[in-house]
Amino acid sequence: MGSAAGSVMDVAARQIGEVFASQTGQAVVIENRPSAGGIVALEALREAAPDGRTLSLVHAMQMSAAPGLFPHLPYDPLVDFAPLGVLFRGPQVLTLNPAVEASSWPELLRLLKAHPGKYRYSTPGNGTPQHLTMELIKSTTGIDVQHIPYRGPAATLGVLSGEVDLMLEGVMPVLPHILAGKLRAVALGGLQRVAALAEVPTFHELGVAGIGTVWIGMVAPKATPDDVVQRLNAELSRAVNTPALRAAFESTGRIVSPGSPAEMSSTIRSETPVWRAIVQRARITPD
Repeated sequence: MGSAAGSVMDVAARQIGEVFASQTGQAVVIENRPSAGGIVALEALREAAPDGRTLSLVHAMQMSAAPGLFPHLPYDPLVDFAPLGVLFRGPQVLTLNPAVEASSWPELLRLLKAHPGKYRYSTPGNGTPQHLTMELIKSTTGIDVQHIPYRGPAATLGVLSGEVDLMLEGVMPVLPHILAGKLRAVALGGLQRVAALAEVPTFHELGVAGIGTVWIGMVAPKATPDDVVQRLNAELSRAVNTPALRAAFESTGRIVSPGSPAEMSSTIRSETPVWRAIVQRARITPD
């Protein structure tokens, strides 16, 4: 997989792998090959034997946004892999430093429109899901907020310290800070609220359309036989739906929503032009 050991994706892969191994009797080995856009790991997967034994956990940006972010991407996410299905979705939550004089999205929107270019938001880097989604929010709502890219978790420290004013991040990394009153949550991506932040409305509820979630799914090499694809989809779906793993994911704001291979392909196909337009409009160059 294209994420570093200890990352959110790595932890999720190990949780899924442990359950998958216990229910199938098949040993699972996690191999981390981190790189920009997960390209190194996906190149290796493309060359792997299509026997269902080599898979990669991927997120939306590695499949849907990568063609826009990387003009010379060495593969086509829709052509060169066999989608196994989306497993869960991670809504991103917009948080503020408590010093920002807004306690809700409508108040924040008025504040940002009254002071274009004054306020700043942090991300873990250029071309990250947080960066692309914030640029989508900016494009949709007409706000002007400066982007301050950090390296990894330093983005959270930036908003906690007040060095920047706001940040969009997955629920899990910021939930303790929200509950402790160190960050203020005003809106959430996706179509449904999450139990971990039940009082926080979605952008959709607030009248801002099209702000989705970051989905996480699994892919296999292109020529993997259909019966193997369907069997893997069933076993992976069963794994994330086990009561213990589902509860663990939902307690950190994730939405467990396993889908079919065809649905995953359709999602990638529909999202790719949206992210390409955002990358071009905001002139995003990945780190």
